[in-house]
Amino acid sequence: MLLTVVVFSVLINLGFWQLSRAEEKQQLEQHLSDYANRERIPLTELEINKQAYVTGLPVKASLSPVDEKYLLLDNQTYEGRVGYLAYQLMQLENDQYALVERGFVEASKMRSELPNVDWIEDPVSIKARLYQKSANPLSQDLHFELGSPHRIQNLNIEQLEQQWGVRIAPYVIQPQMETWPYPQPWLPIPLKAEKHFGYAVQWFSMAGALCLLSLWVLIRALRKGVHHE
Repeated sequence: MLLTVVVFSVLINLGFWQLSRAEEKQQLEQHLSDYANRERIPLTELEINKQAYVTGLPVKASLSPVDEKYLLLDNQTYEGRVGYLAYQLMQLENDQYALVERGFVEASKMRSELPNVDWIEDPVSIKARLYQKSANPLSQDLHFELGSPHRIQNLNIEQLEQQWGVRIAPYVIQPQMETWPYPQPWLPIPLKAEKHFGYAVQWFSMAGALCLLSLWVLIRALRKGVHHE
């Protein structure tokens, strides 16, 4: 009976956790919808401390490349292909630094061979949108490899700041240009709110099934006790 109560409690808590995640995703989806209808703002005017959620925010910026500050984010997929997401460090007009996503680059057959990337070499003015990588509690360390470009396992900006010795904006700039040479995956919310609602229903259903099964076992045990008397 005690084990049943513990399992029932866990299932109920998991259901409510999924409901809270669903509400959070609904808020994020609303932010994305609102940003889709906004005019682009100069990136130098963005006050990140006052912006709770910037993924999807349309911006425009003038950027200058920083030599030899290139990254390849490992274990990425795009349309069935395996490869990297390429990033490079750029300097804004107000002397701040930010990462610009160059795009998806397919991996070589040999892991020791890093793909060649056409990095930005001259100052550029772009139209773009911002995004923030969600933290993965199971794997979030940078795992910074020496070389050029640097291969990394997770986009951990705080750890990257320590490696490069500069302050980096807590977002990534994804250009939105027709002539951009590399594909750019866009999945701002990996799981939609409907998925979390579905998972909540599953957990609550399992809790209900456990409750009914326990009630049936209890009734059966009571009946057996009556017969023995």
